Amino acid sequence: MYRTPAPRPAPRWLEEPQPAGESPLTCGEGFDVLWVPEPAGRWALRRLIGYRQPALAPGPVGLAGDGTACLYLVAPGAREDLPELLDWLDWGGIDLGLRGYGAGDVLERPKVWLHDPSAPAPEVIALLATIAQCCSRRLLRRAVPGQRADSGD
Repeated sequence: MYRTPAPRPAPRWLEEPQPAGESPLTCGEGFDVLWVPEPAGRWALRRLIGYRQPALAPGPVGLAGDGTACLYLVAPGAREDLPELLDWLDWGGIDLGLRGYGAGDVLERPKVWLHDPSAPAPEVIALLATIAQCCSRRLLRRAVPGQRADSGD
């Protein structure tokens, strides 16, 4: 049985009201960003929400200004942990198109939020298996003639 979580303070990136897309996201202190190619990022988001498991809740997800990627805001330290976690999940050495941004990196603030921007930033390990699988499927669908690159599960 699920209980409604207690209200929590707004994440640091939302504390000062600023128009979407006009101020940068400075990574590293309160969050890191996992840059996921757009179709795979949307598939992963649908799957993570569909699990209906609090431990797998995706946290804030925005659409990059140019529309090429979904930006998953995750707990700080994800950029440094990403290669090791991908190896641990048996995705090491495969270019899935993922990028990690952390301390000192600055990104354009998303103009469109695909998932609750006030949600807490989760640990990347909770999301990474699903995201990596969706990225792999995106690459495989591109390689197989006759497959739609934008279809998802």
